[in-house]
Amino acid sequence: MRVGYLTDKGNRRLKNEDSVMVVLQKRFFMLADGVGGNKAGEIASRTALDALEDYILKNEIPEEQGKDKMFLYFEDAVNFVNEVVCRLSEGVPEYDGMATTLVFAYIGKDALYISNIGDSRVYLIHGDEIYQITEDHTYVNDLIKMGVITQEEAINHNKKNVITRAIGEDAYSGPDCFSVNYEKDDKVLMCTDGLYTELSNEDLLREMLNADDMKTCARTLVDKAKLHGGNDNISVICIDKMEESDEQ
Repeated sequence: MRVGYLTDKGNRRLKNEDSVMVVLQKRFFMLADGVGGNKAGEIASRTALDALEDYILKNEIPEEQGKDKMFLYFEDAVNFVNEVVCRLSEGVPEYDGMATTLVFAYIGKDALYISNIGDSRVYLIHGDEIYQITEDHTYVNDLIKMGVITQEEAINHNKKNVITRAIGEDAYSGPDCFSVNYEKDDKVLMCTDGLYTELSNEDLLREMLNADDMKTCARTLVDKAKLHGGNDNISVICIDKMEESDEQ
């Protein structure tokens, strides 16, 4: 398995509120996008990933027990992360109200297990197609699902950045969990909205298919997002199951 990952503050933001972490020995990959602007988003995202790493290192991943047990494990992990972030937010006045998205993936023997809360995404590249596995927890996505607005109208909607679920918020309601088949030629792309709001699915697919290695792919995707505006922080994790070494 070869992995490349990168986070960048982009062109317009003064600081980077995204965080990325790879726990290769556990085949666990995670990223978070702090929300709340001046409410310590970077602290929220880093705290969430540190807490999630702590959880998976101390609690055995129950892959052999099947999908249902894996989903319960993910839900318990996210609940633990949320409690850690909330406790820190309540204990430090300048962190009050901080929150973050969270998405993570575990690569099993034949399946890819994913969980998310917020609008950070996981894509699966299978053959010559790209599939968004996660669903955005956003106000505009809810409007799209209800048929109130179209995908095109959502692009410039004045509430397109409003998150409906996040780690650390009062209305926390748990994550979504997914399990998909993962074949030897498949690739995985994980990213924050700073990437996919600047590049189309076709752009993402082309770079994932054409990259010589995943480290180069991560750098190229970030650079292209910045060339297209780089209006937000940008974080990516690129995974190629076929390779035999890892790159950082």
